[in-house]
Amino acid sequence: MVCTLLASFTCIICLRIYHHRDKNLEERFIQTQEDFKEIFKENRSLKGSLAMAKNPKLPNDINEGNIADVALGLLPKKYHKIAKPLIPKLEEYITNNPEKLQEILDKVKGVNQKPIEANDDITNGSL
Repeated sequence: MVCTLLASFTCIICLRIYHHRDKNLEERFIQTQEDFKEIFKENRSLKGSLAMAKNPKLPNDINEGNIADVALGLLPKKYHKIAKPLIPKLEEYITNNPEKLQEILDKVKGVNQKPIEANDDITNGSL
């Protein structure tokens, strides 16, 4: 009789520990899912920012009137304050050398449209 009582108490204690452990695992699982959703959302936002930075919005035709807008469009926003005093010098240079404008535009468009090459270490899976 005593053995039966001890066995039943042991079973009850084991079941309570197991049941409590399941609740903790479920809470951790839910928290991990929320963390993954947050990281995924942040990653998607950063990818969008990177894509916008790689492909600046350039107008179809660039003339002397919108050189400042194009130059500031190519630069990150944190450098706009530094670049604004230099815009008149750039406009003067472009008016004196109009062939340089097309050369610079070809370089910028070429860099933005160049395909990204995969690194051999990454594709082979070796570190």
